[in-house]
Amino acid sequence: MSYEVPDLDWSDGRMLPAFQTVQHLDIYDIQAASRDIQLAATTLAGIINRPCPRVFLIGNNEDAYWLQHLFEAVPQDAAHPGGNDALQALLAAYHESITGLIIYDPNLVDTINVATTLAGQRDAVVVSPELAQSLQDTYKLPVLVDLRTYHWRSRVQAYHWAQQNLLDGASARMLAGLGPDNVSGLRSFLVATRTFVYWLDSRNYLPDLSDGLLSERGLMQQICSAFLPGGVHLGWFIDESSGVHLTSQAAMTVLATDNCRNLEAWTAIPAPALSMQDQAVEVPAIGNKVYVSFTISDGDNLQYCQHRLLALWRDAAAHNSLPIGWTISPALMQAAPTLAAYYLNSATSNDELIAGPSGAGYMFPSHWPAEHLPQFLQRTGQLMQAMGLTTLAVLDTALWESAGLPFIANIRLTGMTFTDPASRQCFVQTLTPYGLQGILSGAGLSTPQWKKVENIPIYHNLGLANSVDQTVKLIKNVVASNSQRPLFLSVYILAWSMTPSNLKQVVQQLGPDYEIVLPRQLLAMLASTIS
Repeated sequence: MSYEVPDLDWSDGRMLPAFQTVQHLDIYDIQAASRDIQLAATTLAGIINRPCPRVFLIGNNEDAYWLQHLFEAVPQDAAHPGGNDALQALLAAYHESITGLIIYDPNLVDTINVATTLAGQRDAVVVSPELAQSLQDTYKLPVLVDLRTYHWRSRVQAYHWAQQNLLDGASARMLAGLGPDNVSGLRSFLVATRTFVYWLDSRNYLPDLSDGLLSERGLMQQICSAFLPGGVHLGWFIDESSGVHLTSQAAMTVLATDNCRNLEAWTAIPAPALSMQDQAVEVPAIGNKVYVSFTISDGDNLQYCQHRLLALWRDAAAHNSLPIGWTISPALMQAAPTLAAYYLNSATSNDELIAGPSGAGYMFPSHWPAEHLPQFLQRTGQLMQAMGLTTLAVLDTALWESAGLPFIANIRLTGMTFTDPASRQCFVQTLTPYGLQGILSGAGLSTPQWKKVENIPIYHNLGLANSVDQTVKLIKNVVASNSQRPLFLSVYILAWSMTPSNLKQVVQQLGPDYEIVLPRQLLAMLASTIS
Protein backbone atom coordinates (compact mmCIF):
# COMPACT_ATOMS: atom_id res chain seq x y z
CA MET A 1 0.00 0.00 0.00
CA SER A 2 1.31 3.47 -0.89
CA TYR A 3 1.08 6.24 1.69
CA GLU A 4 2.16 8.97 -0.71
CA VAL A 5 -0.32 11.81 -1.00
CA PRO A 6 -2.35 11.23 -4.18
CA ASP A 7 -2.29 13.63 -7.12
CA LEU A 8 1.21 14.96 -6.49
CA ASP A 9 3.60 14.68 -9.44
CA TRP A 10 6.56 12.34 -8.84
CA SER A 11 7.26 11.74 -12.54
CA ASP A 12 10.70 11.59 -14.17
CA GLY A 13 12.49 10.57 -11.00
CA ARG A 14 11.75 13.81 -9.16
CA MET A 15 13.48 14.45 -5.84
CA LEU A 16 10.49 16.42 -4.56
CA PRO A 17 6.89 16.19 -5.74
CA ALA A 18 5.29 18.98 -7.72
CA PHE A 19 1.96 20.13 -6.36
CA GLN A 20 -0.80 20.97 -8.80
CA THR A 21 -0.52 24.36 -10.49
CA VAL A 22 -1.67 27.19 -8.24
CA GLN A 23 -4.90 28.86 -9.36
CA HIS A 24 -5.43 31.29 -6.47
CA LEU A 25 -3.68 32.10 -3.18
CA ASP A 26 -5.13 33.35 0.09
CA ILE A 27 -2.38 35.31 1.85
CA TYR A 28 -2.06 35.32 5.64
CA ASP A 29 0.66 37.25 7.48
CA ILE A 30 1.70 35.33 10.61
CA GLN A 31 4.88 37.26 11.41
CA ALA A 32 3.40 38.81 14.56
CA ALA A 33 1.52 35.69 15.66
CA SER A 34 2.45 33.77 18.79
CA ARG A 35 4.50 30.59 18.53
CA ASP A 36 1.45 28.37 19.17
CA ILE A 37 -0.61 30.19 16.55
CA GLN A 38 2.21 29.92 13.98
CA LEU A 39 2.49 26.17 14.63
CA ALA A 40 -1.23 25.59 14.25
CA ALA A 41 -1.56 27.83 11.17
CA THR A 42 1.45 26.21 9.49
CA THR A 43 0.27 22.63 10.01
CA LEU A 44 -3.24 23.65 8.93
CA ALA A 45 -1.78 25.14 5.74
CA GLY A 46 -0.14 21.80 4.98
CA ILE A 47 -3.53 20.08 4.96
CA ILE A 48 -5.21 22.84 2.94
CA ASN A 49 -2.46 22.94 0.32
CA ARG A 50 -2.61 19.37 -0.89
CA PRO A 51 -2.71 18.59 -3.69
CA CYS A 52 -3.22 22.16 -4.97
CA PRO A 53 -1.83 25.06 -2.88
CA ARG A 54 -4.42 27.59 -1.81
CA VAL A 55 -2.74 29.30 1.18
CA PHE A 56 0.51 31.27 1.36
CA LEU A 57 1.87 32.28 4.78
CA ILE A 58 4.04 35.38 5.12
CA GLY A 59 6.66 34.80 7.79
CA ASN A 60 9.34 37.31 6.78
CA ASN A 61 10.13 40.13 4.36
CA GLU A 62 11.38 37.80 1.63
CA ASP A 63 8.01 36.04 1.46
CA ALA A 64 6.35 39.37 0.70
CA TYR A 65 9.03 40.21 -1.90
CA TRP A 66 8.59 36.95 -3.79
CA LEU A 67 4.81 37.27 -3.76
CA GLN A 68 5.16 40.63 -5.46
CA HIS A 69 7.88 39.71 -7.94
CA LEU A 70 7.49 36.01 -8.80
CA PHE A 71 3.88 35.21 -7.90
CA GLU A 72 2.39 38.37 -9.39
CA ALA A 73 0.60 36.43 -12.14
CA VAL A 74 -1.26 34.27 -9.59
CA PRO A 75 -4.60 35.69 -8.40
CA GLN A 76 -4.18 36.61 -4.73
CA ASP A 77 -6.36 37.71 -1.85
CA ALA A 78 -4.35 39.43 0.87
CA ALA A 79 -7.35 40.98 2.64
CA HIS A 80 -7.19 38.53 5.55
CA PRO A 81 -6.50 39.13 9.24
CA GLY A 82 -2.89 38.72 10.31
CA GLY A 83 -1.04 37.98 13.53
CA ASN A 84 -2.94 35.88 16.06
CA ASP A 85 -6.19 36.48 14.16
CA ALA A 86 -4.83 34.63 11.13
CA LEU A 87 -5.60 31.20 12.61
CA GLN A 88 -9.23 32.09 13.30
CA ALA A 89 -9.58 33.37 9.73
CA LEU A 90 -7.99 30.21 8.33
CA LEU A 91 -10.27 27.98 10.36
CA ALA A 92 -13.34 29.96 9.44
CA ALA A 93 -12.56 29.38 5.77
CA TYR A 94 -11.08 25.89 5.87
CA HIS A 95 -12.11 24.05 9.06
CA GLU A 96 -13.92 21.41 6.99
CA SER A 97 -10.54 20.36 5.55
CA ILE A 98 -9.37 18.96 8.89
CA THR A 99 -10.53 16.06 11.03
CA GLY A 100 -9.38 17.30 14.43
CA LEU A 101 -6.50 18.22 16.72
CA ILE A 102 -3.19 16.64 17.75
CA ILE A 103 -2.02 17.96 21.14
CA TYR A 104 1.73 18.03 21.78
CA ASP A 105 3.27 17.70 25.24
CA PRO A 106 4.81 21.00 26.44
CA ASN A 107 7.04 19.01 28.81
CA LEU A 108 8.80 17.39 25.84
CA VAL A 109 9.14 19.79 22.91
CA ASP A 110 10.07 16.99 20.50
CA THR A 111 6.45 15.82 20.61
CA ILE A 112 5.79 18.72 18.22
CA ASN A 113 7.58 16.66 15.56
CA VAL A 114 5.70 13.48 16.43
CA ALA A 115 2.48 15.50 16.28
CA THR A 116 3.52 16.89 12.87
CA THR A 117 3.94 13.39 11.46
CA LEU A 118 0.57 12.43 12.92
CA ALA A 119 -1.05 15.57 11.51
CA GLY A 120 0.02 14.66 8.00
CA GLN A 121 -1.40 11.17 8.35
CA ARG A 122 -4.62 12.14 10.15
CA ASP A 123 -5.40 15.44 8.34
CA ALA A 124 -5.17 17.26 11.65
CA VAL A 125 -3.74 20.44 13.21
CA VAL A 126 -0.95 20.51 15.81
CA VAL A 127 -1.87 22.53 18.90
CA SER A 128 -0.81 23.24 22.47
CA PRO A 129 -3.12 22.10 25.28
CA GLU A 130 -4.30 25.69 25.84
CA LEU A 131 -5.07 26.32 22.19
CA ALA A 132 -6.82 22.96 21.91
CA GLN A 133 -9.35 23.99 24.53
CA SER A 134 -10.11 27.22 22.71
CA LEU A 135 -10.57 25.53 19.33
CA GLN A 136 -12.75 22.79 20.78
CA ASP A 137 -15.06 25.38 22.28
CA THR A 138 -15.30 27.44 19.08
CA TYR A 139 -15.19 24.88 16.26
CA LYS A 140 -16.15 21.64 18.05
CA LEU A 141 -12.97 20.01 16.71
CA PRO A 142 -12.26 16.64 18.34
CA VAL A 143 -8.92 15.75 19.91
CA LEU A 144 -7.58 12.84 17.86
CA VAL A 145 -4.39 12.27 19.85
CA ASP A 146 -3.12 13.84 23.07
CA LEU A 147 0.60 13.07 23.26
CA ARG A 148 0.73 14.03 26.95
CA THR A 149 -0.80 10.67 27.74
CA TYR A 150 2.37 8.83 26.69
CA HIS A 151 4.54 10.45 29.41
CA TRP A 152 7.72 10.16 27.35
CA ARG A 153 10.82 11.26 29.25
CA SER A 154 13.24 11.63 26.33
CA ARG A 155 13.22 12.29 22.61
CA VAL A 156 14.58 8.79 22.00
CA GLN A 157 11.40 7.40 23.57
CA ALA A 158 9.20 9.71 21.50
CA TYR A 159 10.90 9.10 18.13
CA HIS A 160 11.27 5.37 18.80
CA TRP A 161 7.48 5.20 19.30
CA ALA A 162 7.02 7.21 16.10
CA GLN A 163 9.38 4.89 14.23
CA GLN A 164 7.39 1.85 15.35
CA ASN A 165 3.94 3.35 14.81
CA LEU A 166 4.15 6.07 12.16
CA LEU A 167 7.08 5.40 9.84
CA ASP A 168 5.23 2.78 7.79
CA GLY A 169 2.41 5.25 7.16
CA ALA A 170 4.69 8.07 6.05
CA SER A 171 6.10 8.96 2.64
CA ALA A 172 8.59 6.35 1.47
CA ARG A 173 10.53 8.97 -0.53
CA MET A 174 11.37 11.68 1.99
CA LEU A 175 12.57 12.04 5.59
CA ALA A 176 13.04 15.29 7.54
CA GLY A 177 15.15 16.44 10.45
CA LEU A 178 13.56 19.55 11.96
CA GLY A 179 14.22 21.34 15.23
CA PRO A 180 10.96 21.26 17.22
CA ASP A 181 11.40 24.95 18.08
CA ASN A 182 11.07 25.70 14.35
CA VAL A 183 7.28 25.94 14.32
CA SER A 184 6.89 27.26 10.78
CA GLY A 185 9.42 27.07 7.95
CA LEU A 186 9.29 23.70 6.23
CA ARG A 187 6.60 22.25 8.51
CA SER A 188 3.62 22.89 6.21
CA PHE A 189 5.32 20.99 3.37
CA LEU A 190 6.08 18.07 5.69
CA VAL A 191 2.43 17.83 6.73
CA ALA A 192 1.29 18.19 3.12
CA THR A 193 3.51 15.31 1.96
CA ARG A 194 3.13 13.03 5.00
CA THR A 195 6.87 13.17 5.66
CA PHE A 196 8.27 11.53 8.81
CA VAL A 197 9.82 14.18 11.07
CA TYR A 198 12.50 13.64 13.74
CA TRP A 199 15.32 15.51 15.53
CA LEU A 200 18.13 13.35 16.89
CA ASP A 201 21.78 14.03 17.70
CA SER A 202 24.02 11.92 15.46
CA ARG A 203 26.95 12.64 17.82
CA ASN A 204 25.24 10.93 20.74
CA TYR A 205 26.53 7.35 20.94
CA LEU A 206 25.44 6.81 24.54
CA PRO A 207 22.38 4.62 25.12
CA ASP A 208 19.22 6.20 26.46
CA LEU A 209 18.59 4.06 29.54
CA SER A 210 14.94 5.09 29.54
CA ASP A 211 14.50 3.12 26.30
CA GLY A 212 16.69 0.05 26.52
CA LEU A 213 20.15 0.51 25.02
CA LEU A 214 19.11 2.60 22.02
CA SER A 215 21.17 5.76 21.40
CA GLU A 216 20.12 8.83 19.45
CA ARG A 217 22.68 8.01 16.75
CA GLY A 218 21.55 4.39 16.60
CA LEU A 219 17.89 5.38 16.23
CA MET A 220 18.78 7.89 13.51
CA GLN A 221 20.64 5.15 11.62
CA GLN A 222 17.64 2.85 11.90
CA ILE A 223 15.28 5.51 10.60
CA CYS A 224 17.53 6.39 7.64
CA SER A 225 18.01 2.73 6.75
CA ALA A 226 14.22 2.33 6.38
CA PHE A 227 14.36 4.37 3.16
CA LEU A 228 15.44 3.04 -0.21
CA PRO A 229 18.66 4.44 -1.73
CA GLY A 230 17.93 7.62 -3.64
CA GLY A 231 15.58 9.04 -1.03
CA VAL A 232 15.77 12.67 0.08
CA HIS A 233 16.54 14.00 3.56
CA LEU A 234 14.89 17.38 4.09
CA GLY A 235 15.35 19.89 6.91
CA TRP A 236 18.70 19.77 8.68
CA PHE A 237 20.73 18.18 11.51
CA ILE A 238 21.86 18.93 15.03
CA ASP A 239 25.41 18.31 13.76
CA GLU A 240 26.24 18.78 10.08
CA SER A 241 29.24 16.49 9.51
CA SER A 242 28.01 13.42 11.36
CA GLY A 243 24.45 13.93 10.08
CA VAL A 244 25.47 14.10 6.42
CA HIS A 245 27.79 11.15 7.05
CA LEU A 246 24.84 8.98 8.14
CA THR A 247 22.56 10.07 5.30
CA SER A 248 25.36 9.53 2.80
CA GLN A 249 25.88 6.00 4.08
CA ALA A 250 22.16 5.42 3.45
CA ALA A 251 22.45 6.96 -0.07
CA MET A 252 20.04 9.74 0.92
CA THR A 253 20.52 13.15 -0.69
CA VAL A 254 20.27 16.09 1.72
CA LEU A 255 18.32 19.20 0.76
CA ALA A 256 18.87 21.78 3.50
CA THR A 257 15.38 23.21 3.86
CA ASP A 258 14.52 23.69 7.55
CA ASN A 259 13.57 27.36 7.05
CA CYS A 260 12.30 26.94 3.50
CA ARG A 261 8.84 28.50 3.44
CA ASN A 262 5.69 27.80 1.38
CA LEU A 263 7.42 25.04 -0.53
CA GLU A 264 4.09 23.58 -1.65
CA ALA A 265 3.37 26.75 -3.63
CA TRP A 266 6.93 27.08 -4.91
CA THR A 267 6.81 23.63 -6.53
CA ALA A 268 3.49 24.52 -8.19
CA ILE A 269 4.46 27.68 -10.10
CA PRO A 270 5.83 26.85 -13.58
CA ALA A 271 9.08 28.54 -14.51
CA PRO A 272 9.37 31.04 -17.35
CA ALA A 273 11.93 30.48 -20.10
CA LEU A 274 15.48 30.28 -18.76
CA SER A 275 18.45 32.37 -19.88
CA MET A 276 21.20 29.78 -19.83
CA GLN A 277 24.79 30.62 -19.00
CA ASP A 278 27.08 30.58 -22.03
CA GLN A 279 29.04 27.35 -21.73
CA ALA A 280 31.87 28.70 -23.89
CA VAL A 281 34.46 30.00 -21.42
CA GLU A 282 36.23 33.23 -22.33
CA VAL A 283 39.79 32.66 -21.15
CA PRO A 284 41.93 35.78 -20.66
CA ALA A 285 45.49 35.83 -21.95
CA ILE A 286 47.61 34.32 -19.21
CA GLY A 287 50.40 36.53 -17.85
CA ASN A 288 52.85 36.31 -14.96
CA LYS A 289 50.39 37.50 -12.35
CA VAL A 290 48.06 36.30 -9.62
CA TYR A 291 44.53 35.35 -10.68
CA VAL A 292 41.82 35.18 -8.03
CA SER A 293 38.25 33.89 -8.14
CA PHE A 294 35.61 34.11 -5.42
CA THR A 295 32.93 31.46 -4.83
CA ILE A 296 30.16 32.16 -2.32
CA SER A 297 29.14 29.18 -0.20
CA ASP A 298 25.86 27.52 0.82
CA GLY A 299 24.04 27.38 -2.51
CA ASP A 300 22.91 23.81 -1.78
CA ASN A 301 20.73 25.30 0.95
CA LEU A 302 17.24 25.94 -0.48
CA GLN A 303 16.24 28.40 2.22
CA TYR A 304 19.47 30.32 1.58
CA CYS A 305 18.33 30.64 -2.03
CA GLN A 306 14.98 31.97 -0.75
CA HIS A 307 16.37 34.40 1.81
CA ARG A 308 20.07 35.26 2.27
CA LEU A 309 21.00 34.89 -1.40
CA LEU A 310 18.31 37.41 -2.31
CA ALA A 311 19.95 39.99 -0.03
CA LEU A 312 23.40 39.30 -1.50
CA TRP A 313 22.03 39.39 -5.05
CA ARG A 314 20.42 42.77 -4.37
CA ASP A 315 23.60 44.28 -2.91
CA ALA A 316 23.36 47.06 -5.48
CA ALA A 317 26.52 48.79 -4.31
CA ALA A 318 28.75 45.95 -5.49
CA HIS A 319 26.91 43.12 -7.23
CA ASN A 320 27.92 42.99 -10.91
CA SER A 321 30.93 45.25 -10.27
CA LEU A 322 33.31 42.28 -10.07
CA PRO A 323 33.28 38.61 -11.13
CA ILE A 324 31.66 36.33 -8.52
CA GLY A 325 30.83 32.64 -8.43
CA TRP A 326 27.55 31.81 -6.70
CA THR A 327 26.82 28.27 -5.58
CA ILE A 328 23.18 27.37 -6.15
CA SER A 329 21.11 24.20 -5.80
CA PRO A 330 20.38 22.32 -9.03
CA ALA A 331 17.35 20.93 -7.16
CA LEU A 332 15.74 24.38 -7.46
CA MET A 333 14.61 23.28 -10.91
CA GLN A 334 12.18 20.94 -9.15
CA ALA A 335 11.66 22.59 -5.75
CA ALA A 336 11.20 26.17 -6.93
CA PRO A 337 11.56 26.52 -10.71
CA THR A 338 10.59 30.22 -10.71
CA LEU A 339 13.32 30.89 -8.15
CA ALA A 340 15.90 29.13 -10.34
CA ALA A 341 14.70 31.25 -13.27
CA TYR A 342 14.97 34.45 -11.21
CA TYR A 343 18.68 33.98 -10.62
CA LEU A 344 19.47 32.59 -14.06
CA ASN A 345 17.57 35.32 -15.89
CA SER A 346 18.97 38.21 -13.85
CA ALA A 347 22.60 37.04 -13.88
CA THR A 348 25.12 39.16 -15.77
CA SER A 349 28.43 38.34 -17.41
CA ASN A 350 30.06 38.92 -13.99
CA ASP A 351 28.01 36.15 -12.39
CA GLU A 352 28.68 32.43 -12.57
CA LEU A 353 26.14 30.06 -11.05
CA ILE A 354 27.82 26.93 -9.70
CA ALA A 355 26.17 23.67 -8.64
CA GLY A 356 26.31 23.63 -4.84
CA PRO A 357 27.76 20.84 -2.74
CA SER A 358 27.79 18.19 -3.84
CA GLY A 359 25.52 18.05 -6.88
CA ALA A 360 21.81 17.28 -6.79
CA GLY A 361 22.07 17.78 -3.02
CA TYR A 362 24.51 17.71 -0.13
CA MET A 363 26.40 14.44 0.34
CA PHE A 364 29.90 13.18 1.12
CA PRO A 365 31.23 11.17 -1.86
CA SER A 366 33.65 9.01 0.13
CA HIS A 367 30.81 7.79 2.40
CA TRP A 368 28.25 7.19 -0.37
CA PRO A 369 27.82 3.52 -1.40
CA ALA A 370 29.74 3.07 -4.64
CA GLU A 371 26.94 1.04 -6.24
CA HIS A 372 24.52 3.96 -5.85
CA LEU A 373 26.87 6.77 -6.92
CA PRO A 374 26.06 6.59 -10.67
CA GLN A 375 22.34 7.13 -9.93
CA PHE A 376 23.10 10.23 -7.86
CA LEU A 377 25.46 11.60 -10.51
CA GLN A 378 23.04 11.02 -13.37
CA ARG A 379 20.41 13.00 -11.46
CA THR A 380 23.05 15.67 -10.80
CA GLY A 381 24.04 15.84 -14.46
CA GLN A 382 20.45 16.18 -15.64
CA LEU A 383 19.71 18.99 -13.17
CA MET A 384 22.96 20.82 -13.91
CA GLN A 385 22.36 20.59 -17.63
CA ALA A 386 18.81 21.92 -17.21
CA MET A 387 20.27 25.05 -15.57
CA GLY A 388 23.33 25.32 -17.81
CA LEU A 389 25.74 24.81 -14.89
CA THR A 390 29.25 23.67 -15.85
CA THR A 391 31.14 24.00 -12.56
CA LEU A 392 30.43 21.79 -9.54
CA ALA A 393 31.32 22.38 -5.89
CA VAL A 394 31.98 19.26 -3.79
CA LEU A 395 32.53 18.86 -0.04
CA ASP A 396 33.77 15.66 1.57
CA THR A 397 35.10 14.52 4.95
CA ALA A 398 37.41 11.92 6.35
CA LEU A 399 35.99 9.22 8.65
CA TRP A 400 37.13 10.89 11.88
CA GLU A 401 35.74 14.28 10.90
CA SER A 402 32.31 12.84 10.21
CA ALA A 403 32.16 10.56 13.25
CA GLY A 404 30.74 13.23 15.56
CA LEU A 405 33.20 12.38 18.31
CA PRO A 406 34.07 15.20 20.77
CA PHE A 407 37.09 17.34 19.85
CA ILE A 408 37.47 15.54 16.51
CA ALA A 409 34.31 16.13 14.51
CA ASN A 410 34.71 19.90 14.67
CA ILE A 411 38.29 19.86 13.39
CA ARG A 412 38.48 20.08 9.60
CA LEU A 413 41.55 17.89 9.27
CA THR A 414 41.39 17.74 5.47
CA GLY A 415 39.58 20.98 4.71
CA MET A 416 36.54 19.03 3.43
CA THR A 417 38.38 18.40 0.18
CA PHE A 418 37.37 15.90 -2.47
CA THR A 419 40.32 13.52 -2.53
CA ASP A 420 38.87 10.00 -2.92
CA PRO A 421 40.32 8.79 -6.26
CA ALA A 422 37.54 6.35 -7.18
CA SER A 423 34.79 8.89 -6.43
CA ARG A 424 36.56 11.64 -8.38
CA GLN A 425 36.92 9.35 -11.39
CA CYS A 426 33.23 8.46 -11.24
CA PHE A 427 32.19 12.13 -10.91
CA VAL A 428 34.27 13.16 -13.91
CA GLN A 429 33.30 10.26 -16.16
CA THR A 430 29.58 10.54 -15.40
CA LEU A 431 29.24 14.33 -15.45
CA THR A 432 31.47 15.27 -18.38
CA PRO A 433 28.81 14.20 -20.94
CA TYR A 434 26.41 16.61 -19.20
CA GLY A 435 28.80 19.53 -19.72
CA LEU A 436 30.98 19.50 -16.58
CA GLN A 437 34.06 21.68 -17.07
CA GLY A 438 35.55 21.89 -13.58
CA ILE A 439 35.20 20.97 -9.90
CA LEU A 440 35.84 23.12 -6.84
CA SER A 441 36.15 21.40 -3.49
CA GLY A 442 37.03 22.08 0.11
CA ALA A 443 36.21 24.62 2.79
CA GLY A 444 39.20 24.86 5.09
CA LEU A 445 42.59 25.07 3.35
CA SER A 446 45.22 27.78 3.67
CA THR A 447 47.33 26.56 0.74
CA PRO A 448 46.03 25.86 -2.78
CA GLN A 449 45.94 22.35 -4.23
CA TRP A 450 44.77 21.08 -7.60
CA LYS A 451 44.99 18.28 -10.11
CA LYS A 452 43.43 17.26 -13.41
CA VAL A 453 41.34 14.11 -13.89
CA GLU A 454 40.70 13.25 -17.54
CA ASN A 455 41.08 16.91 -18.58
CA ILE A 456 38.72 18.16 -15.85
CA PRO A 457 40.50 20.42 -13.32
CA ILE A 458 39.76 19.78 -9.65
CA TYR A 459 40.74 22.65 -7.37
CA HIS A 460 40.77 22.54 -3.55
CA ASN A 461 39.66 26.02 -2.46
CA LEU A 462 41.31 28.41 -0.07
CA GLY A 463 39.01 29.41 2.80
CA LEU A 464 36.32 29.36 4.18
CA ALA A 465 36.88 33.13 4.33
CA ASN A 466 34.49 34.94 6.67
CA SER A 467 35.70 38.56 6.79
CA VAL A 468 37.43 41.14 4.64
CA ASP A 469 40.61 41.05 6.71
CA GLN A 470 40.76 37.26 6.78
CA THR A 471 40.25 37.03 3.02
CA VAL A 472 42.99 39.56 2.27
CA LYS A 473 45.37 37.93 4.72
CA LEU A 474 44.66 34.44 3.32
CA ILE A 475 45.41 35.54 -0.25
CA LYS A 476 48.51 37.59 0.58
CA ASN A 477 49.99 34.84 2.75
CA VAL A 478 49.71 32.35 -0.11
CA VAL A 479 51.22 34.83 -2.57
CA ALA A 480 54.10 35.64 -0.22
CA SER A 481 54.97 31.98 0.23
CA ASN A 482 54.59 30.99 -3.41
CA SER A 483 56.81 32.47 -6.11
CA GLN A 484 55.08 30.57 -8.93
CA ARG A 485 53.58 32.78 -11.64
CA PRO A 486 51.01 32.63 -12.97
CA LEU A 487 49.33 31.72 -9.68
CA PHE A 488 45.67 30.70 -9.54
CA LEU A 489 43.76 31.19 -6.28
CA SER A 490 40.16 30.07 -5.78
CA VAL A 491 38.73 31.45 -2.53
CA TYR A 492 35.63 30.01 -0.87
CA ILE A 493 33.59 32.79 0.78
CA LEU A 494 31.19 32.29 3.72
CA ALA A 495 27.79 33.48 2.53
CA TRP A 496 26.45 34.26 6.00
CA SER A 497 29.08 36.88 6.88
CA MET A 498 30.35 38.24 3.55
CA THR A 499 28.63 40.29 0.83
CA PRO A 500 29.59 41.53 -2.66
CA SER A 501 30.37 44.89 -1.03
CA ASN A 502 32.82 43.09 1.28
CA LEU A 503 34.43 41.40 -1.72
CA LYS A 504 34.78 44.79 -3.38
CA GLN A 505 36.70 45.94 -0.29
CA VAL A 506 38.91 42.85 -0.56
CA VAL A 507 39.76 43.70 -4.18
CA GLN A 508 40.53 47.31 -3.27
CA GLN A 509 42.90 46.21 -0.51
CA LEU A 510 44.63 43.68 -2.77
CA GLY A 511 45.45 46.36 -5.33
CA PRO A 512 46.24 46.23 -9.06
CA ASP A 513 48.63 43.27 -8.97
CA TYR A 514 45.72 40.84 -8.80
CA GLU A 515 43.27 39.99 -11.56
CA ILE A 516 39.78 38.87 -10.51
CA VAL A 517 38.15 36.27 -12.77
CA LEU A 518 35.15 33.96 -12.68
CA PRO A 519 35.75 30.50 -11.18
CA ARG A 520 35.24 28.78 -14.54
CA GLN A 521 37.79 31.14 -16.13
CA LEU A 522 40.30 30.38 -13.40
CA LEU A 523 39.73 26.62 -13.82
CA ALA A 524 40.11 26.85 -17.58
CA MET A 525 43.36 28.84 -17.29
CA LEU A 526 44.67 26.41 -14.70
CA ALA A 527 43.78 23.42 -16.88
CA SER A 528 45.73 24.91 -19.78
CA THR A 529 48.90 25.13 -17.68
CA ILE A 530 48.94 21.66 -16.09
CA SER A 531 49.33 18.30 -17.76
